[in-house]
Amino acid sequence: MVHCFLLRFRGLTMYKTTFIVLILTWNINEIVGQCVAGTNNAGKTPTVDTTDAGTARTFIFNSIDNDYQIDCCGFVASWEFYVGTATGTLYAQVWRLSGTDWELVGQNAITVTTGDQNALKTEPIDASQQIPVKIGDFIGFKSTAATIPMYHRTNMGTGSDNENIQFSDSAITTPGSTDTSFIQYGVTNIEFSLKANLAPGNVPTFGASPTSSSVTDDTAVGTPIATVTATDADTLDTLTTQWTATSPAGNSGVFNYDSVTGALTTTQLFKGALTTTNQLPIGTTDLTFTSTDNCGNTVTHVYSLTVTNYPPVFQNLPDTTSISEDIAVETQLKVLTVTDASLADTVTCLVNNINPTTTDLYLRYAPGTSDYAVYLKGDNSLNYDTQRQYVITIDCTDTKVTVQETYTVYVLRNQQPTITNLPAGSNSIEIAGSTTPIGTNIFTVTSTDPENDQLHYNMTCIPACPFKIYDSGNIQVDSSLAGLTSTAYDLFVYVYDGSTLVGPRSLTVKISDINTAPNITNLPSGIVVPENSAPSTTLYTLEKTDVNSLDTHTWTYSISSGGSVYFAVDSSGIVKTTSTPINYETITPKTFYVTAYVSDGQASASGTLTIDVSNVNEAPSFSKTTYSVTGNEGAAGATIGTPAFVVTDPEGDTVTYSLACPEFTLTSGVLTFTSDYDVDAGLATTVSCGVTVSDGSLTDTATLVVNINNINDNTPTFFRSTYSFYVTHDSTVGTVIADIPATDGDIGTFGEITYSIDQTSTGGTYFRMNSDGGLYVASDLSTFSAGTTKDIIITATDGGGLTDTTTVTIVIPGVTTTTVSTTTDRYMTFFEDTRNVAWFVACMALLVGLLILISVFIVRYGDFSWMKRLCDEISRKCKRKRRFKIRREPTEISYVEPSRVRTPASLTTWDAWKSNDHTFN
Repeated sequence: MVHCFLLRFRGLTMYKTTFIVLILTWNINEIVGQCVAGTNNAGKTPTVDTTDAGTARTFIFNSIDNDYQIDCCGFVASWEFYVGTATGTLYAQVWRLSGTDWELVGQNAITVTTGDQNALKTEPIDASQQIPVKIGDFIGFKSTAATIPMYHRTNMGTGSDNENIQFSDSAITTPGSTDTSFIQYGVTNIEFSLKANLAPGNVPTFGASPTSSSVTDDTAVGTPIATVTATDADTLDTLTTQWTATSPAGNSGVFNYDSVTGALTTTQLFKGALTTTNQLPIGTTDLTFTSTDNCGNTVTHVYSLTVTNYPPVFQNLPDTTSISEDIAVETQLKVLTVTDASLADTVTCLVNNINPTTTDLYLRYAPGTSDYAVYLKGDNSLNYDTQRQYVITIDCTDTKVTVQETYTVYVLRNQQPTITNLPAGSNSIEIAGSTTPIGTNIFTVTSTDPENDQLHYNMTCIPACPFKIYDSGNIQVDSSLAGLTSTAYDLFVYVYDGSTLVGPRSLTVKISDINTAPNITNLPSGIVVPENSAPSTTLYTLEKTDVNSLDTHTWTYSISSGGSVYFAVDSSGIVKTTSTPINYETITPKTFYVTAYVSDGQASASGTLTIDVSNVNEAPSFSKTTYSVTGNEGAAGATIGTPAFVVTDPEGDTVTYSLACPEFTLTSGVLTFTSDYDVDAGLATTVSCGVTVSDGSLTDTATLVVNINNINDNTPTFFRSTYSFYVTHDSTVGTVIADIPATDGDIGTFGEITYSIDQTSTGGTYFRMNSDGGLYVASDLSTFSAGTTKDIIITATDGGGLTDTTTVTIVIPGVTTTTVSTTTDRYMTFFEDTRNVAWFVACMALLVGLLILISVFIVRYGDFSWMKRLCDEISRKCKRKRRFKIRREPTEISYVEPSRVRTPASLTTWDAWKSNDHTFN
C-alpha cells in the first residue's frame, strides 16, 4: 500500500521555504501456511458411545495419524464437541511439544449445562480470547469434574496404534508452562469428539503511529521525536517491531529507537570513539519500521522527519547613522546584533557592497567581543559637499542560509561649537589681588560641539590684562597682580573647532583687596512658636547686607539650653523647626536664645533671636480604638460593669465621657442599664456604642462593645399548683390524660423544660410526661380498684436548674353499668375531690378548737371583738370553694366490667376529666 503526499513547510523567516514530497509506504507480507476460515480445522466429531471414567482429567490428542494436529498458523475461532451426560466447565486446550515436555499454549473455558447434554455443542470464541496456533500444535481438553466429551473405539479397538492418545490427572493449567506428567491412555484406537475450527490471524498495523513531523536542527539530545508502535486485532498475538532502514543511510547515527516503548529520540553522532555533534541533518530523513506477528505476517511503516534550520537574524538592522564630515580619527559607528536560534550554528558577516564605493567604511570585530561593528577610518575623505550618503550592504551566514541587510551612513556639514557658561551680556567675577598668585585658575570656560570636535580657545583683554586662556578653557593669572591700578578687566573669549570661530563672549574680572564685614539687619528680635509645630516650619528669615556684593556668606549658629534639638538655621539664614516634636509639657526651659553668625570669609557679624514656646491645648486620646465590657441582663439602673478606658490628656485636664447608646447610661465610669434589659424579650446580646471623651473643648472617640449575658432569670411555672383528673382503670397505654405544660420566660437553653414525676404513691410507673407537657398513661391501670385516688407530683425543670411542681390527683371512678352513657361537662361537687374533704376535716377540727377557746375567753374576759376579727380571718382562709368542670368531651372506647360480656354497641369510655383549675386548649 503506497500513499504520496506533497507537503510544504515554511521556515521561521522569509529566507527559507522547504518542500517535502513524503511517500508513506505500508508493505504487508502474508506468509504461506496461514489458516483459512471454513477450511482448516483440527480434530473430529465422530459418532461416540463411550465416556471416560476419570475426574478432572487432561487429554492431549497426539495420535500418530495426526487427525488432531494443527497444520496451519492462525487462531482457534470455535470449538465443537459432543456432550454426554456430564456437565461443568470444559477447558478446550492447545498444546505444543517442547523437546520431551508439553507446553500449554492456551485454553478456552466453556460452560456445559444440562441443556447441552447428549448433543454436539459448538462454542464460538471471542476474538480477544482466541488462542494463537502454529503448525504442529495439538488440541486437547481438561474437564473440571467428570470427563465431558465422549469417544468411540475404531476397529473395535484392534489393529494399529495410530489413534492412541495421552492423558494426565495432574497436568498444569497455566498457559506458557510445561508439563511432564502425561502418559499413554489405557484404551487404544479411540477418537474423542473434539474439533478446533481455525481462522487466519489479523495482520499488524501501524495505523496509530505518526507518518511525519518537523523539528529544528538544534533539537537537544534525548528529545522524543515520535512514538512508533504497531498493533494487532488479535490481542493474544505477539508482535516484534524493529527499526529496519534509514534514508539517507548516513543519518541513522543521530536517532535511537526503543522497540519496547516505540520511542524515537535524538542521540549523539559518534565517529570512532569520539562524540562529534548532536546536530540533526537538515532536510528529510525517512525511517522504516517493520512489525511481525507470530505467524510471520509483516507490515512496514515509513516515518519522515523534516529538520529545518533557523537562519541568522539581524536584530538592529536596517539602521542609519549621521556623522560629521570633520571626524578625523577611527570611529566605531555601529555594533551589529546578529542572532541564530540554532545554537550550534556559527555566524560570520562581511560587507557585500558599499554604494558609492569607498574605503573609508569597513567591518571588523568590536574590541573584546565576538560582535561585528562598522567603523569609519581615521584620516578619511568625508566631505559633505561631495557625498552626503553611503549605503553599506552586509551579508551574514550560518553556512546554510545567508541573510542580508543595509546600514546607511549620512554625512553632515560641520556645526559650530557653543560657549555654555558665558551667556550673551554681562558676566563678572571678583578676585583679591593680594592673595591671588600667578598660575591661579580664576575661571573655566565650557563649550559643547555637536561633532565633539577638538576645541581651541583664544582671548583678548581690555585693558591689557595679566590673564591667559588655555585650550582647556581655564583662565589663569599670567603675571603678578601686585601694584595694578585697574580694578576691573574685560575679557573677550573665542572658541574654534577647526572650521568655525565662535565669539566673543565677555567676562569682567574685578580685583579688590578691601573687605567690609557683613551686617545682620533684623536682629535682635523675638518670636513665639506654638508647640507641635510641623517639622521644617519656617519660623524667621535672617537678613544681612555687605558692601562687597560679590562676597560669599556663610551662616552658623548656636542655641541655648540644648535648643538645637528643636530649632536650626540653614545655609540661607532661615530659622526652622527640626524633626523633633515640640511638646510644651515636657521641654525645659520654654525660652531659647538663638545666636546667629554670618561670615564673608574674612569678617563676620552676629545677633540674637529669642524663641518662646507657647502652650496649645491638645485633645485627649483613647489608648485603643475598641473597648469591651461584659455584664448580665437586668433591670433599669443595674450595673453592667466599669469599662477599662485608658485616656491621656497632655494638659492633664479633667475629662468626661458620653455614650451614643440610649440603652445604657455611663456615669462616673460605671455602665448601667437605662431601662429594663431582657435578652429573653429579643434584645441583642452584643451592642456596639460610640463613646466620646472630652476635655471641655477637644474630643476623641472610640467604640465600646457591650456584651450582655443571658441569665436564667425565669422559673418554669405551672398554671395551677394542683390538678384533678378522672381516669378509667381500663384506659389504654398511651392515652393522654391532660396537657399541663409549664411555661418559662427564658429563651435558649434556659427556656428548655423537662418533666419528671414522683409517683411513689402509685407503687409503680403508671404515668409519664412527654416533652410538650402531656400527661399520659404509661402502664396498665386495671390493677387499681374503682374509686381509687392517687396523688402524683410533677416537677418542671428548666435548662438552668430552676424548678416548679404541681400535684395531680388521679381519680379512678367506679362503673355500675355496661350501658352506653353520654357524659357532658359539669362541675364536680365539693366533696367529690378528696383534697377538699381533707381541707374540710382540718378546718372543722380547727374551728371546734377555736370555739372552745373562744368560749373560755368569753367567760374569762368578756370583750370578744378581737376574737371576732380572728374568726373572720380564719373563716376566709378556710372557705376555698373549689368547683370543678369537665374540660374535655369524652371519647367512646370499649369499656365493660370484667365479669360481663360486652358488645360493640354497648361500649363506652371516659376521656380524661379535669377539674376547673386547668383548661384544655
